[in-house]
Amino acid sequence: MSLIMKVSETGFRYPYVIGWTGEVQEHRLQWKQHRDGETLAYVDHRRSDYALGALRLRQGQKMTGRPDFKTMNTRRQWRSMDKHLCQVCAGSAVDRDTGRIWWLLSSGYGDDGDGYTNAPPTCRACIPEAISQCSHLRRNAAVFTVAASYPYGVRGDVFLPYLPPVAPFERNALVRFTDDEIAHCIARELVVRLHDVQPAVTDGDGQWLP
Repeated sequence: MSLIMKVSETGFRYPYVIGWTGEVQEHRLQWKQHRDGETLAYVDHRRSDYALGALRLRQGQKMTGRPDFKTMNTRRQWRSMDKHLCQVCAGSAVDRDTGRIWWLLSSGYGDDGDGYTNAPPTCRACIPEAISQCSHLRRNAAVFTVAASYPYGVRGDVFLPYLPPVAPFERNALVRFTDDEIAHCIARELVVRLHDVQPAVTDGDGQWLP
């Protein structure tokens, strides 16, 4: 997939991972019988629909329509998590000097351990822009570097097996890859567990240091 960024007429860079209204797609669902029970699938199922055993939400990738800052495009979010790409510019979020990954999270993160997140990393160059453009981050942002990340689960919509998959039983639920419900949901976002989370600091010029 080529790296595409959309820029507004005023020069505002739309984050790489956000969803767009023109990318929404409707697809019929069905239950498929497996030896371990019922598994959710699209009626016209494809092997590429699944990643790590989870059925992913189908969406377009052309960034058409209007930007929807409340959602993330599933494939772009997943790709950013998997390849440690910046959620703003889609460039690498790995620090060239240390090999650690830059991650912009809410303040207080990591106080009780490494934890997990559905927020993709943010490269050092894009951190100031990301904070200035997001009201939540302006109030709560904290910058970290991370040694590694590992798949933990998904945020997705869970359906009840043996009932017609018309409406989800639960929306935006956290489902771990070890949970039985992973076979009953449509994954919207990949959730990863972070390892060795360390707070970053700034130098005298306000530049972030790992």
